[in-house]
Amino acid sequence: MGIQIQEVDTRSAPESLLAEMHAYYVPLRAEELPDDPPLPFERQVADWRNIREDESVPRWLLRVDGEIAAVAVAFVNLEQNLDNAFARIHVRPDLRGRGLGGRLARPVFDFLAEDGRKRLSTYIVQGRPEAALLERLGLKSVYRENRSRLIVADVDMDLMNSWIERAAERASDYELIYLEMPFPDDVVEKYCELQFQMNTAPREDFEEDDQVITPEMWRDTEEKMSSSFHELHTYVAVHEPTGDFVGSTTINTDKLQPEQAWQWETVVHPDHRNRGLGRWLKGASIVKVVEERPEADRIDTVNAGSNEPMLNINTAMGFKPILVTDAWQGDLTTARDRLASSYRE
Repeated sequence: MGIQIQEVDTRSAPESLLAEMHAYYVPLRAEELPDDPPLPFERQVADWRNIREDESVPRWLLRVDGEIAAVAVAFVNLEQNLDNAFARIHVRPDLRGRGLGGRLARPVFDFLAEDGRKRLSTYIVQGRPEAALLERLGLKSVYRENRSRLIVADVDMDLMNSWIERAAERASDYELIYLEMPFPDDVVEKYCELQFQMNTAPREDFEEDDQVITPEMWRDTEEKMSSSFHELHTYVAVHEPTGDFVGSTTINTDKLQPEQAWQWETVVHPDHRNRGLGRWLKGASIVKVVEERPEADRIDTVNAGSNEPMLNINTAMGFKPILVTDAWQGDLTTARDRLASSYRE
């Protein structure tokens, strides 16, 4: 069995290689969501090409007799959370149980260690047998994430409009403003300051530093999103007496996969909660997308399994769970040492 490991930078890799990788990923994704259509090649390439400047996302391919048998990806932020790293490895179903995942993990762990990372995290679908391996490497399950889906045809528009009307009465000192990319210069700084409140969302036992978004980072995000044919539809709640931005939500629609949309983070400043702003923001965003992007037939979102207030809003809107994943985290040096002991040649 001839084994070769190849490192890949998707920003510059030839399209023929990306096509081979995309074909490899299609059945792997189908294991998680078998009823979903395959991700279009054009969508995958656009995302692989347009990686933010403050992120490094290398990939590795393990080939057996010339064919891709396993793939790995690492993710590190180059400016924040410098102790943390993410990695994930997939092995082709017919080749599992032969040690290929451990073989491929070695260059990934080496890369992360050389980059100075101390904590390693990954995620697996809840109940997968890989949990036993992660435990042997010293990782622990620290965070549960629910992915939920709203079928647009099932949205109760009367309910959404009632949320909008009721919130406008309960929160008479607030207004909603609608933003599209690129955001006006005079709102970017206030928007970025508001996003810091996402650090108040439940992390469960996941260890990471508070994250910030600067105006420069946001402009880079806008550029990458536009280059990869995404559109962002953002509502912001403004406290009229002060002019402060106190809440926001965004729906991401996709020119290359127009039937699939994503509800991004919904945040309300702690000082302005319990006024119906979350429902107002989410109701307004759904109405906007339904009216202006009728080709979007499903909207997905992800939330911490412990974030009951947001999960309750999503359930009331009609979101239904479609996937539960567990994040695992542990000491990189421990995981690397245990891997070396388990996979000696």
